[in-house]
Amino acid sequence: MKNIKIFVDTSADIPKHLAEEYDIDTINFISIFGEDSYVAGEELSNEEFYKKLAKSEEIPKTSQTPPHVMHDTLAEAAEEYDSVVYFTISSKASGQYNNARLNAQQIMEENPDADIRIIDTMSFSVYICDTAIHLRKLLREGVGLDEALEKCNEYINSWYCYILVDTLKYLEKGGRITKTALIVGSILDIKPVLTVANGLIEPLEKIRGKKKIYNKLIDLIKENPEFDDEKKEFIVIDSKKEYGDKLTEILKEEFGIEDIYMRSEFGPIVGTHIGEGALAVLFRKKGYEV
Repeated sequence: MKNIKIFVDTSADIPKHLAEEYDIDTINFISIFGEDSYVAGEELSNEEFYKKLAKSEEIPKTSQTPPHVMHDTLAEAAEEYDSVVYFTISSKASGQYNNARLNAQQIMEENPDADIRIIDTMSFSVYICDTAIHLRKLLREGVGLDEALEKCNEYINSWYCYILVDTLKYLEKGGRITKTALIVGSILDIKPVLTVANGLIEPLEKIRGKKKIYNKLIDLIKENPEFDDEKKEFIVIDSKKEYGDKLTEILKEEFGIEDIYMRSEFGPIVGTHIGEGALAVLFRKKGYEV
């Protein structure tokens, strides 16, 4: 089996224990609070990010991996490994994919033996994380890289998600909703439900009142014709642990399962755009053999 290096970026929200188990490294974004910049995941942990977010009067920003860091990271991996695979955040949401692609082209021109695959996932967070894990599993089973990547291209679409945000202000700052919608939504305690579609995080519908959110999420899953009610596999991701704990227990009780497929936490990149208190559930769709 070829020696293959797998990368994701900070936006993949990969839990540390899974990154270690499946030998997956992270290429980090930069998180910016005013005049201060931090390497997300190295100089700024998730916990530290949300503490800063709660105190910050301004919405933080994110920046791509500096090109020279991207070049050096990929070049060093290409020297050490037979092939390098990097699953990036959606190219519709960030220039990170193009940054990586241009650097990979340069490296392969300089080193004809280098094999670097830059994969635009057109997605975010655990979509990326779990696809990278799936690739490693396939490689360990002896599947060739080209075939494994084809399978991963299908696999990433085997999940469907509902994302719930606790506050509308980050969506308003990011241009997802208007200032008027922010004011009205805050007064009426409206929580938008979002999903990942066409390479972006898009509004889906609205829930009014915190007490209804868990029941509404369960209803959305049950009513979705794509839900695989035989597999009953779920991923829960949150930026406030108690929210994720509660949803996990409800899913286990409601669907009669012993545990969920995966649990993760929104990091600084996705968290910048959806804020503290966000919660998401992904369910396995019908028609996918995994």
